[in-house]
Amino acid sequence: MAADLARVARSQRPDDLRLARLEAQALRQTGKPDQGIAVLQDVVKKHADEPAAYVALAQLYSDASRGADAVQLLRDVEPKFPADTAIPFELGAVFDKQKRFADAEAAFHRVLARQPDNAAALNYLGYMLAERGERLDESVRYLKKALEIEPDNGSFLDSLGWAYYKSDKLDLALDNLRRAADQLKTNSVIQDHYGDVLFKLKRYDEAIAAWTRVLSGDGESIDRGGIDKKIRAAKQKLGKK
Repeated sequence: MAADLARVARSQRPDDLRLARLEAQALRQTGKPDQGIAVLQDVVKKHADEPAAYVALAQLYSDASRGADAVQLLRDVEPKFPADTAIPFELGAVFDKQKRFADAEAAFHRVLARQPDNAAALNYLGYMLAERGERLDESVRYLKKALEIEPDNGSFLDSLGWAYYKSDKLDLALDNLRRAADQLKTNSVIQDHYGDVLFKLKRYDEAIAAWTRVLSGDGESIDRGGIDKKIRAAKQKLGKK
């Protein structure tokens, strides 16, 4: 069992934060989230001056459907680390998961106030707006800046392509989503986005191929029934040609 292996490894290196996180996550995945949380709560006491320890505990709280505890923890410790970006970034991610979008944006803006070239925060902000179809010009600005910092990042390319798709700028969407899909072939969300733009451009056979890759990919954040429905719709369109 993974939790047992991590526990044995940690017995030899009890102060190793990485091993503690592995053990805690393994416990959560085997239906023992409270035990995993207890492991990381103990680690936080020993690593009280390390932001990464609080982030690890907050992530476990969030994964264990204890989002309120994650928020409380991160809000309590953020003032302790005024130059840190990991804590407000994680707080933004927790708020996003809770659909508290205004709070999430505020947290990511605090990251950028401390580190204006934080590409991950720029991407997160831009994608949040694109996903909701809001302030799309602003979304594109954030995402272009993220790509200036990391030009070949497939996730950032996907985010920009999705913002263009939501803006109905399909040629720009296609270019970025194709590059992202070519780079991250097993990422189901990215392949789904690529399939959507291909379908809208009436390239139905290519859309079917993209959505087929969705089903054989990592499967994260995907409604398999919804993808099957998209494939059937594209096949019907092909039949009408």
